[in-house]
Amino acid sequence: MLVMKNVNKIFQTADIQTHALRDFSLTVNEGDFLSVTGPSGSGKTTFLNIAGLLETYTNGDFLLDGEDVGKLNDKGRSRMRNEKIGFIFQGFNLIPDLNLYDNVDVPLRYRGFNAKERKRRIIENLDRVGLASRLKHLPSQLSGGQQQRVAIARALATDPRFLLADEPTGNLDSEMAQGVMSLLEEINQQGTTIIMVTHDATLAKRARRQVQVKDGRVSELDLVNHRAIA
Repeated sequence: MLVMKNVNKIFQTADIQTHALRDFSLTVNEGDFLSVTGPSGSGKTTFLNIAGLLETYTNGDFLLDGEDVGKLNDKGRSRMRNEKIGFIFQGFNLIPDLNLYDNVDVPLRYRGFNAKERKRRIIENLDRVGLASRLKHLPSQLSGGQQQRVAIARALATDPRFLLADEPTGNLDSEMAQGVMSLLEEINQQGTTIIMVTHDATLAKRARRQVQVKDGRVSELDLVNHRAIA
């Protein structure tokens, strides 16, 4: 479970303060598939970065699986991030000179898994996204949708409890985007909690829950009446 209560994030530049998040409160339960929408500059990416322990917050309360994130030092946040969180980015972030097998292997080596366990996880997760037959292909030999599937396999290989996706379909055409969304839905049905930031309202509606972020604050969408709940 992820719980944020009255979280604020203030960026200080010279004499200017920018409030990226204002009393941001949100609970994400185990097994949720949450989509986060909002205008550019609303704070949704800041929220995702804080949720992924990539950024710290100014004040407020943030519990991840019952652990107080605010009390963790850099090493503690890094440990928790590596153990619990997988990331999917709009730009795929694959290493162009490495084949698919080695791309998925990178985070596993970082985690210190032995060679046998790494091989099992790599093959299992590339098979999970339908690319087990292309282990030796380079990213440049794949379509955009296939590259994003590799990125998903890489994220899943560490068996994360939370999968954070930042505009995962942003660089894909509509057909590829639908395919990636179907894969994310399947992964969520298998038990992984997913938080997805997206600008695409149609894709956002496929998530089990939807929230909007505006001016650093969050409101949940009433899917029956199609309105925001403060």
